Formats: sequence, structure tokens, C-alpha cells
Amino acid sequence: MTKTTDKMMTLTELLNQCGSGGEANPVIVPQGWTQGRTAFGGLSTAIAYHAASHIEDALPGLRSAQIAFTGPLFGALTAETKMLRRGRNTAFVQSELFGDKGLGLHCNFIFASERETEVKSHDMTPPDFPPLPKEQDLHSGPEQFFTSKMEFVGKRIDTSIKTNRLTRWMRLADRDGLDPMAEILCMGDSLPPSIMGMLDKNAMVSSMNWQVNIIADHPSTTDGWWLIDSQTHHADHGASSQFMSIWNSDQQLIATGMQSVAYYA
Repeated sequence: MTKTTDKMMTLTELLNQCGSGGEANPVIVPQGWTQGRTAFGGLSTAIAYHAASHIEDALPGLRSAQIAFTGPLFGALTAETKMLRRGRNTAFVQSELFGDKGLGLHCNFIFASERETEVKSHDMTPPDFPPLPKEQDLHSGPEQFFTSKMEFVGKRIDTSIKTNRLTRWMRLADRDGLDPMAEILCMGDSLPPSIMGMLDKNAMVSSMNWQVNIIADHPSTTDGWWLIDSQTHHADHGASSQFMSIWNSDQQLIATGMQSVAYYA
């Protein structure tokens, strides 16, 4: 695949390749959607979700996702889905991605209908919100890396500032025709693991699993901007635990998450 074609390959086009999954619908991941020796984790999760959401018609909205990054994914990716349980208001769907080396991603997606409730709680401290980025300040990552498909200001991480918390406005450069939930799952993993802000030198890190809870019923934001916040709250013995959240341009909470990240330092 040429660089020109690679650069034009959008998330929407890759999801359209996947459809409802199966061997008849492989997804060919171009170099520009990778991170190191594997497909970008947010892309893999979005593909698995897309296949799961097409397992049957009229599924309710996504409420929660459990993602295990079991191995590297490259080459032609195949999504395999299975309905674990279908109730009147909920559906539990398993979705797995297989690449040239076998299983690389295992997900459980929970779809659930909205219900009227008497008990409500909104108790989460928001991060500091920097101003929305200006067009003249935007740039993207190198063509061979997934950040070439995104826009942001400055560096995604500044290793000269020792911090356990990373907060950045991020957006996809091309968002036309995209399912908002697929966009949220893709962008939710767009920052480096926050443990990297605490390291004194370059070291290998690897996300092991990811829990995502969708807060907003109908996610939306201005000009595609999502504030991604990640904070390492524990790190020892080569494993770190980080809390995560996604906010829109109106400073509304869209999703929360938690990741376990292996680090080698």
C-alpha cells in the first residue's frame, strides 16, 4: 500500500471493511494506523466494537466495555463476535480480533437501554481544561504512526516534565460518517500511558487491559475535540494502574476508564 493511500485511509473506511466481521470481511490495517509492532489499541477496540454492534439489528446503546490487549495485531485482521446473553434491556457481546499471529484482542461489550431512575449522582472532579486548540497551532504525528490520523497541540507527552497525569485535547483529522461510540473508543486510548510521564528514560510500556464506562447517552463535541485525561495512581513491580476520563468541549463527562499498564523500567 502506498503512502498516499495509507494517508487517506480513515477510521470510517476501516470500519466499513469490517462490517459485521467474519472471514469474509478482513480489515487490512495500513502502516499509518500502527504503534510499533501492532495496530493502535484504540483502532483495534473500535473495530471490535463495530463488529459487535452489527451482531443484530436494534441493539441498545453501548454502556460498558472490557478490553484485553492479548497480543500484537498486524496484517489482515478478522473480527469474530458472539452473543453471550440477550435480555429484554441488555445484550452482552463478545468480540475478538485475530491477526497473522492469532488472537490479539478480546472484548466484552455491554449494550443496555436507558431507564428512568430516581437515584442520580454526579461526583467526579474534572481536570483543568486548557483552551480549545486553534487551527494554526495544530500538528500531527509521523506518517508511519497512528498519530498521523490525529490533530493536537504540542507534544502528546513532554518527558522533561515529571508528572503522573496527562491531559490533552485530541481529535481525529477525518471524522466524516463516523459512529460517535467508535470515535470515543478510538480517541480514549490516544494518549500514551501516563506512567511514561514518570520515567527517567525511554522504556517499553504496554497496555494490558482497559475498562471503559460510557456516561453520555449521545456523545457530541465541537469540531471533534475530546479532552483525554489519564492519571497513574499506583505503579510498582512493573505494573501501573491508571484512571482515565473523556470530556467534551462543553466540559461534560463522556466516559470513564481504567487501564493496567506493564512497564519495563
